[in-house]
Amino acid sequence: MASGVQAYIDRIFEAIDKAYASEQKRIAEFQTKSVLHEGIHEYLKVTCKEDGLWVDTYEPFDWDNRRPDTKISGFTEGVTLQQVQDEWMPVFRERIEALFKSEECSPMFFRYRLEFHLEVALERKSSHFTFSLLNEDKRQHLLAIIQQFVEQKLNPASKAVPKEKDDFFFVRHMLDPHLYPIDAQRVDELLNRMDAKVKVSRNREEAWRHQLNSGLKRWAEDEFLAKSDIHPSNIPAPAMEMFLLTAMRVGSTDADARQKYLEIAAQLGSEQAAQWLKSGSGSIPALYTSERVTCQANDILQTLEVHIRSEEEESYREALVYVCDILQKGFTKEYRLKLKSKVKNFLPVPKLAKSTLHRFFANALEYPALHPLLAEYADMVMEEFKWYNDVEPGEKSAMPGTYVVMGLGLKGTDYFPLVIRYMKLVDTEHQSVQDGYAAVFADAHGLTPDAIPVWTKILLAGNQSAKPLKSSGIESVEQAQVLVEELEKLDDYDKELLVYRIWGGEKKLKSSLKQAAPEVKVLLESLIP
Repeated sequence: MASGVQAYIDRIFEAIDKAYASEQKRIAEFQTKSVLHEGIHEYLKVTCKEDGLWVDTYEPFDWDNRRPDTKISGFTEGVTLQQVQDEWMPVFRERIEALFKSEECSPMFFRYRLEFHLEVALERKSSHFTFSLLNEDKRQHLLAIIQQFVEQKLNPASKAVPKEKDDFFFVRHMLDPHLYPIDAQRVDELLNRMDAKVKVSRNREEAWRHQLNSGLKRWAEDEFLAKSDIHPSNIPAPAMEMFLLTAMRVGSTDADARQKYLEIAAQLGSEQAAQWLKSGSGSIPALYTSERVTCQANDILQTLEVHIRSEEEESYREALVYVCDILQKGFTKEYRLKLKSKVKNFLPVPKLAKSTLHRFFANALEYPALHPLLAEYADMVMEEFKWYNDVEPGEKSAMPGTYVVMGLGLKGTDYFPLVIRYMKLVDTEHQSVQDGYAAVFADAHGLTPDAIPVWTKILLAGNQSAKPLKSSGIESVEQAQVLVEELEKLDDYDKELLVYRIWGGEKKLKSSLKQAAPEVKVLLESLIP
């Protein structure tokens, strides 16, 4: 090799050694390692321009405009494309491969595979060169570890639960085409096993779901969404099957992404995706129509469309019967609804989203004869940790059955047990639309002996950020007596919480008693330790 070329190579490897030394120090301090984490680095890029060079150990963003890591004026002057190809690249491959397979770096430094990229700017044009290296021994070792993990941690007969720090790596390995051929059926089976294992708690389940969705979206981005020149004839059947599985899996928490993926799959020639988009899976009645109403559901997209042609009780009865029927046949409780109706009723509950789903149930609640059917619907759909898809996930999110239960609870006393059951199920950590219901409930019924036990359950089901009531409403001896009896059933934490929600805390309760009738004061003072 000419000495001039060696000078370029030496400067480049000085920069690589510097970057790797910094990474070695960071990795030496690395603590939280999953059994599935076989290494860290799988990417190396060198960029050479006239003013210097860059070294990236992770894939840089497209909009990266930082200055050179090593400034070298006129660095690429006189270099030719042929020189880079014939003289630079063989040296890069030899030296990087030797480093990749040596013991010079720690065992955790490299993954089993390394991609090298060289970008050289010559004559105001960038040229790209690349090669991949594979450590087959390390790959086989990783495959053995994964197999052991599946046999021990994902065995349905075992009580073992995979650790949260394993989730990212498990998803990455399952979707890695350099480890396994693409096989949607195999991936789905393993993901189902993991789904069953993480049901030990809501937080564990959410952590797994987050890593799974992130991994699937990355896979979809790399294999389909980032390739503008992809043609239907070039897509292997296993890849399309995996893309459809990705759409369905991601769609369990991101309905918009599912629809986007299915539309792309249909454009790329998937008849299955086109069929799903048009009429769903075929496992539920997709259409109901009469003179009064038309209902259309798609279980794949988790959508329901209702067109009320005649605003009358029977129209809403037909629609509700259809909804209950498809729910019994497996339609999701977490659907979104598109409504065509001339009537716009909403419940007088602050924080509830004024969505079409809310409006549909508020309209139906105006017909007392439909209340038993609405209660049947609510019993069917209420489920902890599930939400309607009528709004973007956030402070307006509501558990299935919310609009019906709150509406029935305001209409009369017959559905108080339903309200109590709902309040016991509601996820107080992730849902807050119930926070304003207690005041509305009290306005509707008054704080009667029958209403107070329900009212306290509503208050206790408030979100952690729920504010105290503006007025306690407890003025009579009878009210105070019933309230005290209810608090005596609670543990200390819930007692304290209820006192806060009603009065704003013990100090404010004590202050409010200065204005209370003597008999009421005596009763309520028992709530102050």
